[in-house]
Amino acid sequence: MRISKWDKQAIVKAVMADVPMPDKKKRKEELQAAVVKAMSPESRKLYKNHPKALRTYCIGELIYDGTWGSRDIIVGDVDEDTIKELKNKYQLEDDKISDARYALKSAIEACTTLKQLNDRLPEFKKYFPTQEKPVANLPALANVVADLTKLGWPKK
Repeated sequence: MRISKWDKQAIVKAVMADVPMPDKKKRKEELQAAVVKAMSPESRKLYKNHPKALRTYCIGELIYDGTWGSRDIIVGDVDEDTIKELKNKYQLEDDKISDARYALKSAIEACTTLKQLNDRLPEFKKYFPTQEKPVANLPALANVVADLTKLGWPKK
């Protein structure tokens, strides 16, 4: 059975849905708290009374379907280098997820038939489409499996 582009995308999406993702709201709150802590006392006081009166900074973030989005945080008088340093922890997490997703997608896109998927990526058999039920899901290579496992795949 040949696997279509849409089947492959569905498999990647289903596998990545079983990888636990960071809580974006909690991340933003943690980053905002760290930035407020880095502000001068005057800016911190103004932030508590009128937070929107201060300068904002747009942070890029991974949206876990493989695209990117952005969010604003209030930075006041904190310099850009400090902000980048504070958000680096989250960037590293996003990069790991993005790299694992890309490796999985590449492994799946290299296969054209269901037999190839079964032979190359047996760990993801439950995600594969079947002859009776097309478009169920797909698998990945050994190092791809290790990367996804490090990220907590599959969710318990």
